[in-house]
Amino acid sequence: MPPPLTSPNVPYTRDVGRTVLDNGLTVLTRELRFSPTVTCMVWYGVGSRHEAAGETGCSHFLEHMLFKGTRRYAKGDIDRITMRNGGSNNAFTSHDFTAYYFNFASDRWETALDIEADRMVNTVFDPVEFAAEKKVVIEELKAGLDQPWGALMQELHATAFRTHPYRNPVIGWQADVEAATPDRIEAYYRRHYHPANATLVLVGDFRTAGALARVRERFGAIDSRAPAGDTVAAEPEQTAERRFRLAWRSDVPRLAVAYRAPGIGHPDSYALQVLAVVLAEGKASRLYQRLVERDRTVTFVTAEYGESRDATLFHVRAEGRGDASRDAIEAGIDEEIDRIAGGSIGHGALDRAQRQIEARFVFSMERAMDQALLFGQIETLDRLEYVDTYLERIRAVDAAELARAAGEYLSRANRTVGWLVDGAQETPD
Repeated sequence: MPPPLTSPNVPYTRDVGRTVLDNGLTVLTRELRFSPTVTCMVWYGVGSRHEAAGETGCSHFLEHMLFKGTRRYAKGDIDRITMRNGGSNNAFTSHDFTAYYFNFASDRWETALDIEADRMVNTVFDPVEFAAEKKVVIEELKAGLDQPWGALMQELHATAFRTHPYRNPVIGWQADVEAATPDRIEAYYRRHYHPANATLVLVGDFRTAGALARVRERFGAIDSRAPAGDTVAAEPEQTAERRFRLAWRSDVPRLAVAYRAPGIGHPDSYALQVLAVVLAEGKASRLYQRLVERDRTVTFVTAEYGESRDATLFHVRAEGRGDASRDAIEAGIDEEIDRIAGGSIGHGALDRAQRQIEARFVFSMERAMDQALLFGQIETLDRLEYVDTYLERIRAVDAAELARAAGEYLSRANRTVGWLVDGAQETPD
């Protein structure tokens, strides 16, 4: 067997510093000298998971508003300053967090600190700008639902989860977005945007001591607040398969299956990550060989499982080919999962999957931006030390563990099955 790409004895975070300011802000720093750039990211521990009934979409809407101006920066200033200094910036929202990033040359990266410290507390919610941005968000929402996979996946999550806010789309339900007001979004901002609920990540060409001094200058005087209480209700156990069909203006059938699965750091999460690769990553994967090459029932198939704070979903998706029957597509998926659960996984397939994960992990850390993404996400979801044991835990997955995980989690009673079908031909059962 080829040697591993990395040594399990060398921790990835060995030279990542963690500093916590008196007001609760966590700061992660890593010096990189190979490129004269710095990535600055701020991660807030708030996403759609934290939204109450009636306020879905607040986290995403708020992300938009943080670019619309503060007491110091007028509308458009943040982007203009970024462009004038040859940098880039953007942001994204998920179920579990919201993150903002800047990439600058190392002789001007402190501009990012000025902007982030200011908009942590001084974002303005001008009613005119708010109304204009609401139109933008609603158009984004409608555009997502105007795509077949967007509509199918929204319905899948809403069916797979009964009570947990993972059932809600990150962008929000349209009625809630339409009902949003400046006062409501600002109250949400005041509740969740503060140092004790944030992680600042700096990766790149800087000196740590000087960088931390600059961070304290900008962020140290911001008042700390107690974290908002976590009142997310536990999702009830699923005991039977759930199914739905969604009519669409297309004659291409699409299948989405969601299996209930554990969140980040659970002992079984590593086997499930390997299982996703064994099933559908690359042309040698089980589902590709079965459905695309042998049966020729689908044009593509994928399996996905990623880290999340709470119990989540393991997804399998496929797009039908020609007049292939839905039953044949489902049967092919079920049979391959059953074979793995029955122990039909060779050492070569397991080793190939583990090495694919290892290579992806290593290559995803080539740039400062990549590392800032990884460190910030894991620190926000769990603890940074998760990174150091990740590959060791992936390598430790054996065939028996993979079979057990497939049988326990990818069972019929533990899944939700959704079909997107041709609305013109579909008839009621």
